[in-house]
Amino acid sequence: MPATTHANLESLTDLVYGALFGETDWQDFLDTLNTRMPDAKTTLFYHDSVAGAGAFSLCSGLDGSSLEDYNRYYCTVNPWMPKAAVRPVGLGVIADQMLPHAELVKTEFYNEYLRSMGCRSSVGVTILRENSRSFNLSTLTSSTDTGFNRLNADLLTQIAPHLQRAFDFMRREKASNETGRSLFDAIGVGLVYIGEGCQIRSMNLAAEQMFAEDAGISVTPTGHLVCSDRDFLERLTSASRYRAPAAAEPFIARFRSSCASFKCTLVRLTSDLMTEFLQGPTAALIIERMPVACPELNDRLSAKEQLTAAELRIASSIAAGLSPREAARLHGISYETARTHLKNIYSKLGVNSQVALVRRLMP
Repeated sequence: MPATTHANLESLTDLVYGALFGETDWQDFLDTLNTRMPDAKTTLFYHDSVAGAGAFSLCSGLDGSSLEDYNRYYCTVNPWMPKAAVRPVGLGVIADQMLPHAELVKTEFYNEYLRSMGCRSSVGVTILRENSRSFNLSTLTSSTDTGFNRLNADLLTQIAPHLQRAFDFMRREKASNETGRSLFDAIGVGLVYIGEGCQIRSMNLAAEQMFAEDAGISVTPTGHLVCSDRDFLERLTSASRYRAPAAAEPFIARFRSSCASFKCTLVRLTSDLMTEFLQGPTAALIIERMPVACPELNDRLSAKEQLTAAELRIASSIAAGLSPREAARLHGISYETARTHLKNIYSKLGVNSQVALVRRLMP
């Protein structure tokens, strides 16, 4: 390996692990990779070969309008993606391997999108693939020098295993993150995280107990949520769909069993494309027994620290992964009111961040 290529690989590898552990960020990695090729536009993006759609997630060198144009339309006519959908994962390739240049120049994608940015070719690598979806790293460039482009594709091949390890680690960290579940248990509220196809990703003990009491929603032997209320089930299915838009408002339904009534609130959690690809779509189902169980959480706090019922609801929602704005929508209050509650919570508990709040409240 030439010395310059080895140095580039070491530098880029350091940036991958630096971004993973918070010493730098993914933008630094893309910006550095972007310097390798002329007129480069480097992106991390996903594509769904069945839906014929995709989007740029993180990018370097692309302006806002080019990014929007791709996500809105050009992702549907990208002529490289049919071949990219079946290329080996982890193997860097040049554009000609996915479509000969003589064919590329006849396409709308080339003439109206690539050329408008001064690009004529690309190199890329598929990092992950699941079912019809792939997550890719690609650099658009003005270079049509096959040998030069091949060297950069080979560099992507060498970087790919490090990116795969980083993204696998991020997925495991998310899967093992129990933040918010025991806090909801403490106030007697069920919390269920739902992934694609209404598949349960995790639930707290309170939710398990409520399902046993027939809270209006049940769990199949394969771990999927089902509900006899058709409207709620449709909302649930939509909220757990990959790249479903976040609902403007949480959806609330009420169910009654022989011994209790329940309020079920469904919230589509928002995230950027990269996060959603790595972690999958996530909806949160919050189940409250009516009236809500006594908030034992305050029993662990001193009299001066104890939270009001409204503050407990906001604190619990933040710990469950909701943003202050999502928590406000969930509880039917304004964003400013939610912020005021959060400030009061911080003041009472002597913390100054959401991370510190969760740590303070967890048993």
